[in-house]
Amino acid sequence: MWTSGCLTHRAHQWERTDVSPQVASGGSSLVIVGDPGAPGRTPAAVARGVSETLAAERSAGRNPVVLWLGDNLLRRRGQLDCAAASSVWTREGIDELASVVRSHTQSGGSAFTLPGEAAYRCGARASLRQDSDHPATQPGVHYVVDLLASGATRVASTCNDGTCTPLAESGNGTDGPTAQLVFVDLTPWIAGARPAERDLDLRSLDALMTALQEKPGPPRILVATYPVEAAGFHGDGGGDPDSTVHTLAPPVGRALAAGVFVGTIAGHDRATYASRDISDGTIRGDRVFLPHPVFQVVSGAASAPDVRHGWRRLRFNSSVALVPERYTPRPGYAVLRLGETSAATLHAYRGGRWQTAVVPVTLRPAERPRLVDVPSTNACLRCPELPYNER
Repeated sequence: MWTSGCLTHRAHQWERTDVSPQVASGGSSLVIVGDPGAPGRTPAAVARGVSETLAAERSAGRNPVVLWLGDNLLRRRGQLDCAAASSVWTREGIDELASVVRSHTQSGGSAFTLPGEAAYRCGARASLRQDSDHPATQPGVHYVVDLLASGATRVASTCNDGTCTPLAESGNGTDGPTAQLVFVDLTPWIAGARPAERDLDLRSLDALMTALQEKPGPPRILVATYPVEAAGFHGDGGGDPDSTVHTLAPPVGRALAAGVFVGTIAGHDRATYASRDISDGTIRGDRVFLPHPVFQVVSGAASAPDVRHGWRRLRFNSSVALVPERYTPRPGYAVLRLGETSAATLHAYRGGRWQTAVVPVTLRPAERPRLVDVPSTNACLRCPELPYNER
């Protein structure tokens, strides 16, 4: 086991404020809602927070984009519920959250989605994607979306049936893309057995990653259900360590190592957290040295957060590779604002009130020197977050 800190919601790191703190205007914003599929009061509370945040973003002159990531087919306690496929959008709390996102798209906003592990295990990926009641859209199994300077979005490439459409030209006009979101469905690789028909999905994933490596473009952010390096229950050494750089599909791992992505967004781990750079975690977890800092924002607590499951958030059930700057197992969501100054704002619902924490990120990270300091990898369960030899 490697060095780890205790992951919890530390009150002194969070601001008790309204759900939408004052932020600078302009730029793009992403409202990230992860694992929203367990019915109950939690998704209803998150729906109210997301609604206020979307209104505040529009008031600040941004056109926010909603990312609906992860499992929709869950029971109240977060267990798999394949039978829910017939009534997924009418269950308690989820109906409110879906209604908020539908209102956003009907007023001209954008919302994109990826399926979670539950959809794969239930064989419901295609049916959910084609469901006209789904509050968000999925143009392809994998796909690329341009974030334009105007705040609008444009689908730049889609992958289906083993092939991908060519990446659209970025252009150099006043409304060219300021960033690209690269959506990849990793469930065929990670979520258990892979039937032969899923090989097409993996073939198109390889084709997309190769195209991104060969064609320069704006700063690119990887969007997936699974984190690249999870910090909680699904991290290296956690209770179910399926979300690490070691478990990534090889084409995605190669693209990361080649410096294609400046950041990553995910759900799945039922907490909300952000890291300026996950490089220490990838080095500890699988000796993967990234060519530049890569930020990570994880939002997986929209309906069944780890705070509801004490055993999931125990210290020895969390990652021993990565300790993010801010972490909470409370219900919530995240907002990533991209511009001259970019930052992730984490929203946590605690004691009937919202709290926020901000983690700065960058879209233009500096290249690392060829010789870097390697973080401590000594076996330790109760070491301090920053080992003595790194102070």
